[in-house]
Amino acid sequence: MWVLNGTFKRRSREYKNYLRYVLKEYNTNGKKTVLMTCDTYFPIFDGVINVMDNYAKRLSETMNVLVLVPGFKRTVTMSDYPVLAVRSAYSERLKYQVALPAFDFRFRRYLKKLRIDIIHCHSPFFLGRVALRLHKRRKIPMVCTFHSQYKLDFDRYVGNNFLSRFLLRFIMKTFNGADEVWAMNPAVGDVVKEYGYQGKLRYLPHATVLKEPANYPEERARARKKFRLEEGTPSFLFVGRLVLQKNILFLAEALGEMKRQGLHFAMTFVGDGPDRAKLEKKLKEEGVFENVKFAGHVSDFRAIGEYYAAADLLLFPSMYDTFGLVKVEAASRRTPTVFAEGSLASKSAEHGVNGYVFPCEAKAYAAGVCEIVKDLKTLREVGENAYRDLYILWDNVIERILAYYNEILKN
Repeated sequence: MWVLNGTFKRRSREYKNYLRYVLKEYNTNGKKTVLMTCDTYFPIFDGVINVMDNYAKRLSETMNVLVLVPGFKRTVTMSDYPVLAVRSAYSERLKYQVALPAFDFRFRRYLKKLRIDIIHCHSPFFLGRVALRLHKRRKIPMVCTFHSQYKLDFDRYVGNNFLSRFLLRFIMKTFNGADEVWAMNPAVGDVVKEYGYQGKLRYLPHATVLKEPANYPEERARARKKFRLEEGTPSFLFVGRLVLQKNILFLAEALGEMKRQGLHFAMTFVGDGPDRAKLEKKLKEEGVFENVKFAGHVSDFRAIGEYYAAADLLLFPSMYDTFGLVKVEAASRRTPTVFAEGSLASKSAEHGVNGYVFPCEAKAYAAGVCEIVKDLKTLREVGENAYRDLYILWDNVIERILAYYNEILKN
């Protein structure tokens, strides 16, 4: 199949001709067609986009896949599968592109002509509502994946209890309208229920594209030399968007406590985001800025693998993330993760066995990390267990997704 790659103007003739070609191909090739919707997309990068992108890439090998997402400043980023872009507006406050389907009738004409067998909704907002209307009007089976703790977002950005409750009811109409909701584990499923979901739940973990290296000790030694990490100096890592929801200011405070407790360490932040300046300010206040390196956004997975291999611990105290895909990536390099107690991301880890869980209090978290690095033998054993228990590739998950899709279609 002809596939466009790169960034194109949403109203360009080339892009329109490509969409017409896709509709004709999908309606005649005899394959099942899945429509995926999400209210954010490249060039912005986050965990939800990462998951949907991996779904789409792998499912497109056996199914017709069309992804419905907001355009970005009048452009659309094409990948290894067709993308239908909706008119949008960029929000400086949210640092996201907001889909405006009510002001775009062109995409509706394309969808009207497309035969769709199943809908998979990855966000419950405006494009989630488009998915819900298609589901109801055309009797198409619909699945939703619950990716985020939406109520925390509403409380943070809205600052109004009445409006926060209204938004929660708005998104739950999308989830409750679906045939079933997918969550990463039972702990996330409990959150969905607390929000008011009353339907069928199915559990499916997220995975990674990071394949284990042919020779891990060799890669680790090479990576530590590349990043100029001193022998005997513990190396810590954070991977993700630099946003306050990830608890990055707490992490900066914990790093300060580690230094005050006499620990000499090296810390690397891989990722970027709107709150980087606030993080840098906090690191300076804590007196640890000289211990820290910022790698920025890294899209090359081979390079990301090197960062994980070089690290002794992944520090991930986020109370926001529902799953924490980075723990799976870290496990590919036998690097255990240190979670914050009570976080959903920690629910798949067992303290001292395949990861570590410490209280979400800076002194206690720091003391726990300082204790870990005193016993490198045990740390390595926990890393091996993380690889054994948490590491999973997308290729293995996709087989289960296809089986679930087929079951839904049969029923």
